[in-house]
Amino acid sequence: MPPDVGAIPARPAFHWPPAVSRASRVLANLYRGFSYGSAVMGEAITSAEAIAAVTAHTAARASVFLDTLERSVFATPSSPYRPLLETAGYDFERTRALVLEKGLEAALSELCRGGVYVSIEEFKGFREARRGAHTFRFSPPDFTGPPDHGRSEPGFRMVSGATRSAGIETPVSPAEQRKTAQHWSVVLAAYGLDTTPLAVWKPQMERVSLSFVMQLSAIRRVPSAWFTQIPGWRFSDAGEAHAFYMGINLAARLRGLVFPPRTYVPFADEARALSWAVGWTRRNGCVILTNASAALRLALAAKQRDIRLDRVTFLTGSEALTPAKHAAIEAAGARAFGMFSFSEFGTAARACATPAVPDDLHVCNDVVAVVQRRRAADQLGTEVDALLFTSLRPEARRFLLNMETGDYGTITARRCGCLLERVGWAYHLQDIRSFEKLNLESWAFLGSKLIDLVEDQLPARFGGSPADYQLLEQEDEDGQTRLTVLVHPRLGDIDEAAVLASVESALEVSPAWADAGVYRRLETLQVRRTAPMLTRAGKVMPLHHLGRSPHRP
Repeated sequence: MPPDVGAIPARPAFHWPPAVSRASRVLANLYRGFSYGSAVMGEAITSAEAIAAVTAHTAARASVFLDTLERSVFATPSSPYRPLLETAGYDFERTRALVLEKGLEAALSELCRGGVYVSIEEFKGFREARRGAHTFRFSPPDFTGPPDHGRSEPGFRMVSGATRSAGIETPVSPAEQRKTAQHWSVVLAAYGLDTTPLAVWKPQMERVSLSFVMQLSAIRRVPSAWFTQIPGWRFSDAGEAHAFYMGINLAARLRGLVFPPRTYVPFADEARALSWAVGWTRRNGCVILTNASAALRLALAAKQRDIRLDRVTFLTGSEALTPAKHAAIEAAGARAFGMFSFSEFGTAARACATPAVPDDLHVCNDVVAVVQRRRAADQLGTEVDALLFTSLRPEARRFLLNMETGDYGTITARRCGCLLERVGWAYHLQDIRSFEKLNLESWAFLGSKLIDLVEDQLPARFGGSPADYQLLEQEDEDGQTRLTVLVHPRLGDIDEAAVLASVESALEVSPAWADAGVYRRLETLQVRRTAPMLTRAGKVMPLHHLGRSPHRP
């Protein structure tokens, strides 16, 4: 049979060669990084402008919140907060009337009592949200907010800490970066650090470090040094991601802003950072943006070398600046101010310039509101006053409405007279601790997994009940955080090495700079045969935070 000469053969699908396709993606990311960096660092933010903006935004916080609520919830059918509000009997008009009548914090507290809140377990999808006869199931991607202010555009993303996963990614818009830059300008003025040279040293947190560098550059305070605990440039592991950074760097250079090179400071070896700090103490002093554990290790390294840090100021985050850490840092001659942040929002509170206690923080009232909810923190019914956060502004990385973070603390309203009060940050927050996670060297270990370890895995393997085990977070005489596994003596002879191995397994971490063995080598972990500690109410919490001890436990 003759061939069908009228048939047209199908053309094979055309594909660019892999090298060309990859090159196009690299160029696209270079452009995105340049656009992102230009939006963040383009126009300089002066101190006067920052103070005026924060003051104005604080004064208008209730109306801004209502506008954001209307767009993010009531005009967004997929919002996870809509069913909670509807179940509680609130539409927008009733919510608006409540806020205008009672004020923002009082209104949020009333909404919480009506069931409008999201617990940390509900947010992460570990537990269903039950409100009366209604049941809802949430997960982190549900809480993104409407696609405005650059949140939906490819760009910069923060990743929450995670022990066995890649963490929860959260997009950060250029508008939010500039808002945070305003806060940096205000707090540096409040602390008298308007012209003091800066260094960024956020161990384990390369994206946070880059974010800090951009924010400081936006107020034209480009850091003089940039330290890291991660050898090499992590973004270079993926050419496309590295291209995004190069685009940001290019945007800075075209404005005369030159980022400092990254200097590798190995874990538990602070000599390089100390050398930089000492050089500046002989001149006008310096500021180091870091975490509390790194600041403490630097202070202890200075003490061992008989070096004073008299004109060094640490601005710390990622973990609590406890009285013990604060005292050890001050003993080296340095000052320290803390802050409170979480990846789903950013920085929610910053240290008072005239603090009543070392961890006395001002709530950043222009961007967030904080209330509390009494809740059980464990299976034994131990109760804490959990902190609930509500984001107020449309550029927030996520819209939060009475969202738990797994932390509790004390909220007060006192007159301190510092600049942060004068811009409208009237509420103080202190004694912040986590009931949902433990922090070792600024790495947060998810409390739900550790609670499961204490309440289920250890009793199942070694006998006894959840009341026979406890993870105790405590600081030694130098302020270093230690984790002790308390095992009740009534269990008799047990394999302590096996207990320790079980805990180490639960502390497996993903960052390239460390593993559970690091904590063992630093003597961070140990087992002690003693009865678990009781709360004031006479209950045993699986995760127990204790203050400074006179000697290592």
